[in-house]
Parts: sequence; C-alpha cells; structure tokens
Amino acid sequence: MQPKYKAIAEYLKQQINSREWGEGYKIPSETELAANFSASRMTARKAIDEIVTFGLLKRVPSVGTFVTDPPAQSSLLEIKNLAEEISARGHQHRMTVLSKMTLLPNDSSMEAFAHFTGKLFKIVIVHFENEQPIQLEERYVNADKVPDFLQQDFSKITASKYLSSVAPLTDAEITVEAIMPSKILKHNLQIDQNIPCIKVSRSTYSNGFPISWAQLYYPSDRYKLTSSIHL
Repeated sequence: MQPKYKAIAEYLKQQINSREWGEGYKIPSETELAANFSASRMTARKAIDEIVTFGLLKRVPSVGTFVTDPPAQSSLLEIKNLAEEISARGHQHRMTVLSKMTLLPNDSSMEAFAHFTGKLFKIVIVHFENEQPIQLEERYVNADKVPDFLQQDFSKITASKYLSSVAPLTDAEITVEAIMPSKILKHNLQIDQNIPCIKVSRSTYSNGFPISWAQLYYPSDRYKLTSSIHL
C-alpha cells in the first residue's frame, strides 16, 4: 500500500490534470485533506508540497493554495517550432525583434562556426507566451546558405520555421546549462532577482553544412525541458 501522502498527492494531480480543478482554483486546506484521507495535517502538507514542486500548485501565504498554470515545456530531444508548441497549449505566441545585423565570426565558442570565414547574420528575438516573455533567442545564421534570412518578417514567422523550409535540418548538437542572467536578460525576460536562466546552445546542420548557431534563454521558474527515451 502506498504512503498516505502519495495517495493525497495522486488525488491532487488527478483533479488538476482532469481539469476538474482549473487554473486559479483554491484547493481544500491541509486540515480538510487530512480529514478526508484520515491522515495527519503534516502528511497533507507533504503531499501539497510535492505538487507545488511539480509547478501545479502555488501557495499564497495567509490565503491558501491555488492551481497554477504548469510551466511551459519543450522536448530536449526534438527541435520544434516554439510558436507551434505554444499554440498546442492553447496559448498565444508573439515575437519582438530586438536586433538584426550582418557580421563576421570572431568567437571560437560558436560551435557551428568555429572554423567558418564567411558572413553571418545575427538576430535577437524575444518570444512571448500569453504576453509573458518565455524565451530570448540569439541566433547566428550562415549567410551563404540562407542569403534571404534577414529579409524575413520575424514578427510573423519564427527563424526555426523559416530555416527548416530552406535548409532542412539533418544534424544538431545541443548543450544545456543553468546560468545567472545578465541585467539585459533580466530586463528582456522580466526575471526576478536571484532567478536563474536555462541556457540552450544549439548548432544545426543541413547535409554537412553549418546553418545556424542559437543561444536560447528561458526563465527557469516559467519553463522546463523534458525528454523521453523508449528502449
């Protein structure tokens, strides 16, 4: 038999995942849950804490515990269009272009272009989900292979969707790390003090040619990366 706190936690998850309790719903108190499951209040608190950790509940001191919108998530093993992921969640996506420029590579840390000598295009874009900034995209693109890149309207089409249409992805390299954001990142992603960022560095190739190197920054309290492996 599973521990009582697990039974309470499973009940809470079921109510949330089934949409029986929607976003903003105030869940029963620790005392009520403890009575319903013939458990102690400490056991009920442990169950609630577990669901809070999952990002499905939020405690409001002196008020109660409420169902919250789960953090946005992406698959780490697949390269998907962020706009389509957001739409699949039933949310609104929009983009703001911060800068567009042409330059020559001068940073050996750019994995895809470490030995590249041609011109690069660079864009910096902030992606919003329901008017909340969810990703800052800093992307370098092979100008020889994608000469019309900067002519695209990136308030209407994502860079990844355009690139996949003109230079289909055949290989990719991805690294993930946690960083403390700079002042600029804090400003553009509206990140609170002491909240880290998830930084994804991604190099993409088409038939052996480097196409894009992107650094993608996400606020860690509003986003998570997932992966699944089937053996």
